[in-house]
Amino acid sequence: MKKLFGVDFGTGGCKATVIDLEGNILASAFQEYPSEHKKPGWSEQDPALWIEAFINTVTACRTQMNDGFGGMLGLAVTASTHNAVLLDGNGQVIRHCIMWNDQRSGEQCRYLKEKHGEEIFKIGMQMPTPTWTLPQLQWVRENEPENYKKIRRLMFTKDYIRSWVTGDFCTDIVDAQGSLLFDARKQCWSEELCNMVGLPVEVLPEIRKTKEIVGTVREEVSKQTGLPGGLPVIAGCSDTAAEDFSAGAVKNGQIIIKLATAGNVNLVTDQAVPHDKTFTYPYSVEGKWYTVTATNSCASAYRWMRDSLYPAEKEQCDREGRDVYLLMDEQAASVELGCQGLLFHPYLLGERCPYFNPNARGDFFGVSMIHKKGHFARALLEGVAFSLYDCLQVLKEFTDNMEDIVIIGGGAKSPLWCQIVSDIFGLEVKMPQNAESSFGGALLAGVGVGAFADELEAAGKCIRMKKTYYPDMENHKKYMELFEIYKEIADMSGSVWKKLAEFSA
Repeated sequence: MKKLFGVDFGTGGCKATVIDLEGNILASAFQEYPSEHKKPGWSEQDPALWIEAFINTVTACRTQMNDGFGGMLGLAVTASTHNAVLLDGNGQVIRHCIMWNDQRSGEQCRYLKEKHGEEIFKIGMQMPTPTWTLPQLQWVRENEPENYKKIRRLMFTKDYIRSWVTGDFCTDIVDAQGSLLFDARKQCWSEELCNMVGLPVEVLPEIRKTKEIVGTVREEVSKQTGLPGGLPVIAGCSDTAAEDFSAGAVKNGQIIIKLATAGNVNLVTDQAVPHDKTFTYPYSVEGKWYTVTATNSCASAYRWMRDSLYPAEKEQCDREGRDVYLLMDEQAASVELGCQGLLFHPYLLGERCPYFNPNARGDFFGVSMIHKKGHFARALLEGVAFSLYDCLQVLKEFTDNMEDIVIIGGGAKSPLWCQIVSDIFGLEVKMPQNAESSFGGALLAGVGVGAFADELEAAGKCIRMKKTYYPDMENHKKYMELFEIYKEIADMSGSVWKKLAEFSA
């Protein structure tokens, strides 16, 4: 049987998926790994954990199939973008990776905006925010000059892992765009942007197409994982670009809601439509672009609640072989819409769209003696959905089509959360059968090795819808009343966020 393999590195863990040429899943495995939050707003990861997760999940997939990796045609590695791995002259990691959701570079962003904002936006199609590699590098340069001087290679998460697999030194056009070191119009690294932080262009990887074969599995890796030596490996792309593709978003105007570590509302376009409140990327479907609006904390906020408020329940569920998230959902479902006046703002790691404020802080507003854990759980699900609805308002500047919407991500496994999103948006929301970055990466690997003629054929053969959520318009009206209050609280909190950030620093 012919097979395709996708391995994705999200912020919370690694997911590996093997599929056949009809899109059926033959094997899958997941391994969680932690982020480090040494200070408020900081988020780092140890790249060594990624390699360990790759070995373990790939090996687990091999053991799930009677014929192992027999018939394997190609491999793709995808990952969250903006995560720069800094390497010295010996190829060793200099420091832990500053992640996309890290907010420490707020001051550097302010400086770059004031001094170079117009030029940065013209070249890179984005305004500097703490998400981007450019201000992250400026922070390292100012605060860790000895580390900065050691940089001889800069790679992104998926490229660091893929390079370990194949020995290549390259990236794809999507991750290049995610650095804010890339000339989006000329489609090459920008010397002007690199010079702003004193970074030699030579340390940056070669840029290749997402579906292009860039290497093969090394024998050493084959021995550790069981992957066939010489197996073709494509460049890959960001997790979002792969996941949106896995949801069947291949045409102009399609909207994707993503309930993952972060929450996204993305729009596929035929042309780049740069905006100072969105992110603009080339898409994994060649010739297309996608516009991203995003909230920093989505499923990661629910995970934070699990670890902070439900440790005893998690321990008991683990002993019983149950998923504690199902228990949390059950408690949330028992609470009425609006949680009897309890609201949640999910700004646990600052916020991106539409505030772009690294000082933003999460809150539960309206707490009273009547509120129990179930109220807090539902308020969190509603608060994240409100934040995504906030993102949707920005996309309305680019499209009038709000009929073709799909929902993806780990959070989409919760029927309650999906229904809350549909009710708040007031729109039908479709769920694909297999919408994960690793699944999308496997499809892109199929395109790269010629198993499919192009992305459209891969989508047509392998992507199917599983369920549609229909909005309750009475609930929508109630939610719109609450959304106005939600916005009012956020709009008047800016000065308080700043004071809290200064105090905690």
